[in-house]
Amino acid sequence: MCGFLGYIDFKEKVDSQTFELALETLHTRGPDKTNVYYSDNIAFGHKRLSIIDLSDKASQPMINSNKRYVIVFNGEIYNFKDIRKEIGDFGFEWKSNSDTEVILNAYHKWGSDCLKKFEGMFAFVIWDIFTKTLFAARDRVGVKPFFYALKENSFIFASRPKAILSMNYNKTNSLNKEALNIYLNAGYVPSPHSIHQGVKQL
Repeated sequence: MCGFLGYIDFKEKVDSQTFELALETLHTRGPDKTNVYYSDNIAFGHKRLSIIDLSDKASQPMINSNKRYVIVFNGEIYNFKDIRKEIGDFGFEWKSNSDTEVILNAYHKWGSDCLKKFEGMFAFVIWDIFTKTLFAARDRVGVKPFFYALKENSFIFASRPKAILSMNYNKTNSLNKEALNIYLNAGYVPSPHSIHQGVKQL
C-alpha cells in the first residue's frame, strides 16, 4: 500500500519535526520502513510496505543514479519488468529490482510520456533537482489516493488528507460544503474536490 508526504515551502526551510509527525499519520499505510529526504525548502517522506523488492536499495524517497530525480511512489506497475528491458542501460546503473526505479528511469528517458508505458495502479511525485520542477501523476482510474493543498507560500501533497491537515492546513478542519452536497447527491466525492476545505484530489 505505502504512503507518502511531500512539502515545498517557497520562502522558509521546512520544519522537520512538524513534517515527521505528520508523516507518522500514514504509518498504517506503510509500517515496514520510514525514510525522509530534505533539500533546501523541500521535504519528501515515505512510509513503506515492502512487496516487490524487499531490500533497502528499493527504499524511498529514491534518487536515481545521476542524482537528478527524487521520487515517492505508492502502487504497483504490473509491466515494470518489460519497461525495464525497453529502457536498457541508457547511461546509468540499476541499483534495485523495484518498479519504483523503473518509474524514475522511464521518466528520465521519456519525460511525461512515460505514463503511456505504465500498466498498473499508482500515485507518484518526481522532483527534478536540476530544474526545481515537480511532476505528479495518478493512475487513470484513481485507485491510489493523491491529495494536495496549495497556499501562497507552500505546496503539500499526501496519500491521506490527515497528513496534510497535520501540517497545519485547514486548522479548523472545516468541511467542504460543495463536496458534501455532491456526496449526498451522487454518493461519492469526485476529483478535484475532497471533503476537507482547502484540500483537493489530483
